[in-house]
Amino acid sequence: MDIGYEELFADLYDYANRRYATCPEREVLIQEAFVALIVKQKKDGPVESPKAFLRTVLSHKHNDWLRRQYRDAVVTYEFPELAAPEEEEDRSEEMAAVRREVGRLVRIYREVAVRHYMHGHSVERIAHDLGIPKGTVLSRLSTARRQLKGRLESMKTYSEYSYEPKRLHLGIHGGTGLRGEPFTLVASPIEQNVLILSYEHPLSVQALADTMGMPCAYLEPIVDKLVNGELLGRTSGGLVYTRCFIQHEQDRFGNVAAQEALANRYADDVWQIVWRHIEPLMMREQVTAMSEKQKATLVLFAMDLSLNKALMKTEPHREYPERPNGGKWLAIGTFGEANDTSESIYESSGPCTHQCYDAPRYRVFDFQSCFGDTHWKYPTFRYRLESGQIARFFASFFAKKLDVHQPIVELIPDFEELHILKRDENGEAVPDFPALTWDEYHELWEPATNKIAEDVFTLLKDELESIRKATKHRVPAHVDQAESFTHFSAFRAYALAQMLAIVNNGYMPYTVELGKTPILFVVYDNQ
Repeated sequence: MDIGYEELFADLYDYANRRYATCPEREVLIQEAFVALIVKQKKDGPVESPKAFLRTVLSHKHNDWLRRQYRDAVVTYEFPELAAPEEEEDRSEEMAAVRREVGRLVRIYREVAVRHYMHGHSVERIAHDLGIPKGTVLSRLSTARRQLKGRLESMKTYSEYSYEPKRLHLGIHGGTGLRGEPFTLVASPIEQNVLILSYEHPLSVQALADTMGMPCAYLEPIVDKLVNGELLGRTSGGLVYTRCFIQHEQDRFGNVAAQEALANRYADDVWQIVWRHIEPLMMREQVTAMSEKQKATLVLFAMDLSLNKALMKTEPHREYPERPNGGKWLAIGTFGEANDTSESIYESSGPCTHQCYDAPRYRVFDFQSCFGDTHWKYPTFRYRLESGQIARFFASFFAKKLDVHQPIVELIPDFEELHILKRDENGEAVPDFPALTWDEYHELWEPATNKIAEDVFTLLKDELESIRKATKHRVPAHVDQAESFTHFSAFRAYALAQMLAIVNNGYMPYTVELGKTPILFVVYDNQ
């Protein structure tokens, strides 16, 4: 092995140990990734970015391993007092009983039992992770063992879902129903895990109940609710299956290395397109009166909106079915371990758009991104207010006829901490984000973002198509419009990667501070 391979191996080994520390097969996956690199080089010649190639292959190998674990979940344990040495069949039955009964322990005993016996964590690590003394961990483990020994009376085939439910994050394309469907249909971990378990293959309610450690009498009305809300379907034989697309967390950003490489390669070209269309608008009176931070935010808003419009042109046509209670949506679920910190910079949401067409009209665009926190932070405030109420509050600084709820005014210090509001020389709270009049935006800025999107798509369409085709999911046929999700998430990181490349290369004429330039923008009308 020459020095180049030694360095690559050391880098990948360190990367795997940091990112996939809980995977017992990581050394095998590392070897398989290197085999893929060697085969690739023999077939196509030198690889341009071997480090990125190896990390990408390792990620795919790890995803395959994770899918096998979720498909064939087998949990091992070691309870010296409970182990049955005679027959393997007895041991299998005992393992099933232990899994069931661990799920019935109250949380303080269950969390230490799961960590110690199911995941093999040391007493010291559990004490550190939970912030409790080592003696407390030992005491709780002792109590857990004592309770388990007294409960092992019947044998059933409950799985890890009975004691460690998975978490599913739901999103949609389209519009919600009158009661917030489909989000309000998934009110607890029960609904989330029903959707996960029924994704690959249709299951009976009895099989779901056995897997989750629940009586059918409690599960049946929940399943009926999901079927009626069209997140689940039901076969003629009574089996249920998940109708929404579900992806693993590790697949959510697509091939990040490829998207970053594209963004870096075209940073100058994309910026030239953006600036050509918006520079004349930056000279208009409403914009020249803004602070530098507000101008920077306005440019970030235009780029984010334009780039996402360009990416929408790569998406297959999707019909949004009309759902019960008036919604028109396709749901997307994500579950599994979180991505490592190198990809967390691409965590984003939005734009959440709130609009009112009654006088005075307004629209509020609210992006959550690495540039600054917005709607993901609002639920952490002292008062839990609806996002529409908060948007109305933002618009009220410009559309003066709008009334707002008094509790929101009390949250001004929270908005200051998020760099959304600031104090003027008189100590009054004022917006720290840009706003344009209704006509200014709809007649000038919105058409400009459409033109940017068209020019960027024309520039990148061949490269985007190549990345899109290389991103593939196996989607069960029973998922609504399954074929349209085959290449889903191919560009989940690209828009922010392109914006970061432009900012980091110094093309922006205004100062941008990551975390302190939230992309929040208001369009208003005082008439």
